[in-house]
Formats: sequence, structure tokens, C-alpha cells
Amino acid sequence: MPPGSAGRTCGGDCEQNVRTIAVIAGLLVAFDGFGAAPTGPTLTVRSSSGQFILRGPSVSQAQGDINSSATESTWIELDPNILAVSCERIKQALLRELAMADWWTGRIYIEINSALSTNQAPVIVAKLYLDGWQYQMELPRWIDKSRLVRGLTQALLLEVANRNAGLRSAEIPLWLAEGLSQQVVNSSELDLVLSHPQWNFNHVNIGWQARQAFRRDPLKDARERLQSHAALTFARLSDTPPEPVPEETWKTYQASAQLFVSQLLQVPGGRATLVTLLNELPYYLNWQSAFLSAYRAQFPRLLDVEKWWAVVLVNFTGQDPRQAWSIPVALQKLEETLSPPALVSAQRKDLPKRAKFRVQQIITDWDYLRQRVVLKSVTSQLFVLRYRTPPELLSLVDQYRAAIEGYLGKRDQVGISRSLPGLPPMRADLLVRDVVKRLNELDEKRSSLAVTNPSPANTLATPAK
Repeated sequence: MPPGSAGRTCGGDCEQNVRTIAVIAGLLVAFDGFGAAPTGPTLTVRSSSGQFILRGPSVSQAQGDINSSATESTWIELDPNILAVSCERIKQALLRELAMADWWTGRIYIEINSALSTNQAPVIVAKLYLDGWQYQMELPRWIDKSRLVRGLTQALLLEVANRNAGLRSAEIPLWLAEGLSQQVVNSSELDLVLSHPQWNFNHVNIGWQARQAFRRDPLKDARERLQSHAALTFARLSDTPPEPVPEETWKTYQASAQLFVSQLLQVPGGRATLVTLLNELPYYLNWQSAFLSAYRAQFPRLLDVEKWWAVVLVNFTGQDPRQAWSIPVALQKLEETLSPPALVSAQRKDLPKRAKFRVQQIITDWDYLRQRVVLKSVTSQLFVLRYRTPPELLSLVDQYRAAIEGYLGKRDQVGISRSLPGLPPMRADLLVRDVVKRLNELDEKRSSLAVTNPSPANTLATPAK
């Protein structure tokens, strides 16, 4: 596209907004089209998917002196052609984390503005047009790579959240944007942000990159940080840190946010639920209400999130998740969880004695109000158990939990009454029959695993209770 034609890439509405004035960091910056016009010729580039339209000077055309501090390895000089590739890589990495297809509806216009101060935070503006939401993003010529990834992640999350929004744009919480940006960077096997090629031979740009042969733990940096610094509570994680943020505080916030998001992705249906949270953000005045609506099956109250987060921190900082229980030990723990103890007495005059009951026996013989309390405790223990369970047994633990939770949810709807002997079964009786059948099938699978993975003969290997 020839220089000067960038104003036509966003439709006729851009001509009506060419003199919008915005206050940025105490400075007045005039927008003309996407932003302030550069001092020299500019490039307008469309990314491979067509979602990103980038405008700015190429590295060879950029004017002005380079700040000596900007030559650090974590900083990058932006070029429209190279930035277009980085945008697509970041988007694909984010879509993989959320298990989403690339069904974008809002275009993102990015301006590389040489007038902005070095490493200034990206400026993102969401605008509603007749055909939907569009986004404008201004970047300085030199920017830290992590800040670039965070800004693009926030813009992409906004685009996902606003696909079905009305007149009100969603507000992405900082912990979500920061946590996901850290997660996509540390879990990607490719460099998401590309630097300018180092050499040019026969008009072919060439750069050198060295990659490790093994995949690193995406939570390695977060683990090292949180083992030496106290992680933020859920309440502090929910608040936006005051400006300016001390560097050490910000690093702890980044580690806490990444861990929080990664654990949300691991709960049953975690990725789909996180996408549901994004879709519901425009319909609530605060993200907390949207969070409770999306995660109502896991967290009825914010207090339950705080309790869950405390358990996550104890397990995460206390032991490397890669050093989980062995399969025999995990099967033993699962057996103990599925046989909860209770106090019973044969007659009223006798003192109650402690005994263990299988979950199927509790569901079949106990009245619903009593069994509901015990089964809720079992599901909570299964949820905690999965953080020390080896990958081979995670699916089995989740299936037990899903079966019991599904039974409780349906039983709450049909009522507590069951049919008397000799009478046709009621809906509650059918629910009991189905869940007991399902639990018996899971017990058979667990027994087959116990045969192939026998417990060690040495009793000293048995984990302490």
C-alpha cells in the first residue's frame, strides 16, 4: 500500500476522527488517522490473518537518536513488517492457551509513534462502530518485550470479550492480562517477539537464534520468585497496584498472576470457563461479579476463591509439581478420600464409634441431608488431591469429582424424598442408581490400575496422614 493511504484502511469513519485529542501521561498527543504522523515515510502493513493493521516507520527509515539504554536485550526497536509477525505469533499462542479458534471480529490498528517516549506503556482505545468494535493501539519506537506482549495480550482479550458486547466495552483485569501474557511467553517453544534481522545477504534478512533442546517448565520463574517472596493474596491480586510500582513488588505480582491464571486453566473445564468469563465481562460493572458468574460451579463466593488460592500456594511453594506422588501412593490417597470416616452407633444408648464408609454406601443408605454434607467434603478433598496426583491419574480423579458433583446438582433439584419399598421408583431413586453405577465403573478402573502399580512392600514408604 502506498504511503499516505493508511487513513483508508479503517473505513470512512476514520476521516471524521482525524483530529481527536488525547491526554497521555500528561502530554497532549494529536492523532491523525491512527496516531501522530511520523517525521518520514511510513509503511502500512496487514498481518497474515488480516486482524492487525500496522503503520509506522521501518527501522531503516526511522529518524532520531537511539537511547543508549534502549540497546538492552529485553528492549526491541519496532518495525511494522516484523511486528506484524510478532502479533500473529502472540495471538496464536494465546488461542492455544484458551483452546479457541481464530474467529476474530474486531480489527486492531497499531501505530508505531516515534513521538512517544521510549518504553512508554501501550495506549489502547476501543471504539464502537456500526459494524462492531475496533481497536487502536499506540506503541513507542523502542519498547520492552514483556510490555509489548502484555499490551497485545490485553488488546486481544478485549477483542474476544467484546465480540457480543453492547454499548459498553469490557474491562480486562490486570491479573488476567498479566497472568496470560506471562503464561504464553513461558510456555511457548518459539520466540513470540522477533527482533530486527542482524544481517542482509542478497536482499535476504537473516537473524541468529539459539533454542534449548528441551521444553522448560513455564512456571519455573514464578516458582523461584514465590519461594523467596511471599505471594500476593487474592484480595491484593485483585487490586491494581499503585503507580509507580517498585520493581520487586511488580515481579512478585507477575509471578502471582501467572500462577493464579495457570491454576484456573487446570480446573475441570478451566479453559472454557475462562472464555466464559471474558464473554461475561461487558455485562457486569466489575470483573468480580463476572468471575463469580462464570465460576459459580467452583467458587460460590469470593471467600471460596481465597481459600482455594491459599491451598494452591501451599502446594506450589512447598513442593515442585513435577515431583508428585507416585501412582501407588496417589491411589492410596484416593481410596482414603473415597472412604470418608464418620461417627456411628448401633443403638442410641451406645457411644458413637468411628467407621469408614464407601461413597456408594453413603449415597444409597443415608438420608440426603446427611450425605450431602459428607459428599461436599469429599469433592473438596478430590479438588485438593489433584495438585499432588501424577498426570496418569488426573483424569480418574476428575471423573470421580464430576460424578459426585453431578449427582449433588441434580439431587438438589429433584428433592430429598425417595420412594418407599414396593412402590415405583422416583427421580431421586434413578439418580442414586445411575451415580452408584458410574462410581462402581470408576472403582473397577482404579482396581486395574492398583494391580499394575502395586504398593511398595516397605511400610516406611507409606505417606504420613
